[in-house]
Amino acid sequence: MKIMTPWRLRGLSVGLFLLGLFTRFALLGYPRQVVFDEYHFGKFVNGYLRGEFFFDIHPPLGRLLLALSAYLGGYDGSQPWAKIGEEIGSDVPIAWLRAPSALQGAALLPLLFATGRAAGLSVPAALLAPLCVLFDICFLVESRLVLTDATLLLGLCLQLYGSFSSDAFPALSRGWLKSTAIAGIGITLAVCTKWTGTSAVAVAGLHSLLSLTRTFTGSRVNGRTAAFRAVGGEAVVRVGLLLLLPLLVYVCCFALHFWLLPKTGRGVSFMTREFRATLEGDEALDPTSPLAADLAALPDFWGKFYELNARMLSANAKLKREHSWGSRWYEWPLMMRSVLFWVGKAEPYKLPATGQTFARIYCIGSPAVWWLAAAAPTVFVARALSRLMGILSPLPPDPTTSDPDASDPGDGSEATGYDPEGGAVARRRFVNGCLLLAGYVINWLPFVMVDRVAFLYHFLPALLFALLLLGVVFDSVVPSTPLLGDRDLGDDDPSAATTTTAAAAFLPPLREIQTHPDALRWLLVGLIVYVLAAIFAFFSPLAYGNPMTFENLNARLWLRSWE
Repeated sequence: MKIMTPWRLRGLSVGLFLLGLFTRFALLGYPRQVVFDEYHFGKFVNGYLRGEFFFDIHPPLGRLLLALSAYLGGYDGSQPWAKIGEEIGSDVPIAWLRAPSALQGAALLPLLFATGRAAGLSVPAALLAPLCVLFDICFLVESRLVLTDATLLLGLCLQLYGSFSSDAFPALSRGWLKSTAIAGIGITLAVCTKWTGTSAVAVAGLHSLLSLTRTFTGSRVNGRTAAFRAVGGEAVVRVGLLLLLPLLVYVCCFALHFWLLPKTGRGVSFMTREFRATLEGDEALDPTSPLAADLAALPDFWGKFYELNARMLSANAKLKREHSWGSRWYEWPLMMRSVLFWVGKAEPYKLPATGQTFARIYCIGSPAVWWLAAAAPTVFVARALSRLMGILSPLPPDPTTSDPDASDPGDGSEATGYDPEGGAVARRRFVNGCLLLAGYVINWLPFVMVDRVAFLYHFLPALLFALLLLGVVFDSVVPSTPLLGDRDLGDDDPSAATTTTAAAAFLPPLREIQTHPDALRWLLVGLIVYVLAAIFAFFSPLAYGNPMTFENLNARLWLRSWE
């Protein structure tokens, strides 16, 4: 049954990307006011375009991408970015500044689908994570503003895709090297954008331990020496691609950062006299004095690199502990708190009929998405413990393993090719589920020890893992069952075969849909998507900042803690 042929799988990916572009780029220039942390990142873009040194607590890659897009759009760094709600000048190409986040947010959707497939999920289960992200308000808001969270999320997902995809190939083969390099690029994006991206290193490390164990076990038939040699070769390549490559790019990002910021600026107060002596126009020292020349000679690149990273670490630790919209780590999974990003008070944001000014942008999750994701780790752990205790039977053969349509060499889906041996796919899916659970914990529970203020959007990396884990739970709970048997569709009636001929060129025939092993899964995913889309339509004004009456605004704030 060729329901999911390779071109249809690619069609799903393209469709997800187009939907992402539509939702992320729609009204991208609205509002023409500074929204929440654009207040900070707009200043950083100004610094790059003017060459004036600034200080931030995050590595520079995400900011560099924002500055590149602003430069390509013709932005000259003239917007002050002095406060939230500040009017953005008509000469500022605000859509260009917000475009990197929007483009990366759209690219995240097909990448999530490919990651689910690489993890061994059925096609309908693999669609759950990208569709949840597509219809979630928090993901949408974070990918429509001058922010860097979209870069972080894309890097985390790219690492997962590369790691899962590499399992389909023999170690050190061409396909394996390509997949492992993709994982390394993902780590690079994540770590060079935010230090919280080091979670990608931890997840890749856990996956590498599993893979090296499999390599040792598989090579032991040729003797212990051959096994250690195989493990050693694979380990060396993994260290190079997953650790040294990100480290090299991390250093290069700071080299570019220093090169683009030769002048003194608003961030020099954080730095030592030696560092400031390297900046043009710094008033702390007379640049003509011998002392200034001596100090400038002292901090070479490595000295500046070390000092700036040390200052970043220190500043992170000193961030304030309280904020009116801050929240605690235990409030995030059930979305007990939101963040008000923007309030529209000017004339363009008033309702024409009433003159009310209830235009708001909230960083708030779609309840169905967050509450489904919250259930996934619990259900997965409960089923895993039940199996370990023998309450449930061993993993049964998965009927989907007989479906040849899942294999698509060259696009990454070969990692999820169904296995005629029976339960191999289900076992691999379970192991990958354990890795996703570990990633969920790694991205969430460290905030237990964080004393600084945190916000709801800090949970998005963990939520990404939970949504992929939701697909694992979905496949394990929902059986691979057709809706109808062949005879139910009228095999004895020759005319039945002609009822869907006209649509056969574009859509799977009705017979194939209803008799396909994943028919029940498709039906349930369709119902879930219907609910997600309806809730998204209801909450979307909070993402786009559409003006509404007080009654309509209040109807969307279900919990008092969201207000």
